[in-house]
Amino acid sequence: MMQTFISVLVLFFACICAGPAAASDPCIDCHEKKTPGIVNYWKKSRHFEKEVTCTGCHGADVEANHNRRTTVDAGKCGECHQSALSGHSLSRHSIGLRSGRGCTRNIETAAGADKSCLFCHKPGSDETIVKTECAMFLAQSPEMQRQGCNACHMVEVRCDTCHTKHGTDLALAREPDTCGVCHMGPDHPQVEMWEKSVHGVIFRNGGKDIAPSCVTCHMRGGSHNVSRGIASGLPEAGDSIKKREREEMISICSACHTSNLARRNLEDADAIERQSGALVEEAKGIVEGLQKDGLLFPAPGKRPLHPLFGEKFVIGPHMLYENLSGVESLFFRMKQFYAPISFKGVFHQNPDFAHWYGNAPLKLTLSEIKSEAELLRQVANTKKRLDNISSAPPNDDGHGDKTKKALRELKEKRLSGEISEQEYEKEKNRVMEERGL
Repeated sequence: MMQTFISVLVLFFACICAGPAAASDPCIDCHEKKTPGIVNYWKKSRHFEKEVTCTGCHGADVEANHNRRTTVDAGKCGECHQSALSGHSLSRHSIGLRSGRGCTRNIETAAGADKSCLFCHKPGSDETIVKTECAMFLAQSPEMQRQGCNACHMVEVRCDTCHTKHGTDLALAREPDTCGVCHMGPDHPQVEMWEKSVHGVIFRNGGKDIAPSCVTCHMRGGSHNVSRGIASGLPEAGDSIKKREREEMISICSACHTSNLARRNLEDADAIERQSGALVEEAKGIVEGLQKDGLLFPAPGKRPLHPLFGEKFVIGPHMLYENLSGVESLFFRMKQFYAPISFKGVFHQNPDFAHWYGNAPLKLTLSEIKSEAELLRQVANTKKRLDNISSAPPNDDGHGDKTKKALRELKEKRLSGEISEQEYEKEKNRVMEERGL
């Protein structure tokens, strides 16, 4: 009798805990067996408390869900979380997918390909919503597009990028490590910069109430517009917008610092961004000059076709990182890694990233590009001279044969150690000049 009473009591409390909506959800019974971790995670969430069940987000069409014909995207979340979606749509997160994919007309096998014109263009217009296409994405395999690109760039349409799929723990979404899943690495190591800054050290050592984290500066008041306060990297924005965002960030910094200190540091970062950009432009000019003179190996026409421009030479935003010449690879690192780190290190108050991870390798790589360019030109000039010698007529007063013999003897002396490399180069140039080569 007692055992029967206990069984009834357990069943009663189970029904209470599950709630009437959860008890009627067609997914629960099956998924408690097949994916118990997901169900248990959901049961600890606010969604569970508010009786938001599987069908509330995924719909009641079980077959469509099993065949992946339905998706819980940001629009679905926005049906309840309208303010969050509105803020998100104003941020750079809201262009994450389009800016990472390139024109959808060029996509055939890309994961989640959307051929709709409205994905990139404004309604009733050929004007693009996002000005950037990304050839780097288009050049990757479908697997790498899914795992190495869209896994982060899906933030445009997927709230679970930050909030997880079946939980609602706001503390987790606010953790810097959550932002660091995407905002790390050689191209934008913001989380590493912050972690090793004074702000990050204080925060990690119990100062969460007095030191800022990512959300303090980029999601003030719980805003989902993560771009508020960012005045850098807005080439198409007017001065009024940049000024507005700068004042926003100064007001955030002023919660702890004087506004003058905040302004000085941010203006230093602006200056370093300009200086870094000038170094990149200098390197770009060198690489373009080598291309014009036919000194890049492999030449653009000898590489696999560029996904947007075919055999054309590309060094701007659509530059790839595969099948490049050595000097182009060096330039890519300058443009994509070292220059952004230089000024973003200042924006995130990390002097070591600004200097030794950004500024120093930026300048060292420019030196490498200059040396490589000079070497390529010397090799090209030497080859041209030797080709002229080889093509000299056999009865050219014997000059062709004499020149070859003189150069051969010089090289033998160099190889045997009779003369140094400097002496060899000096004598070789003298022989060439005497022959008018």
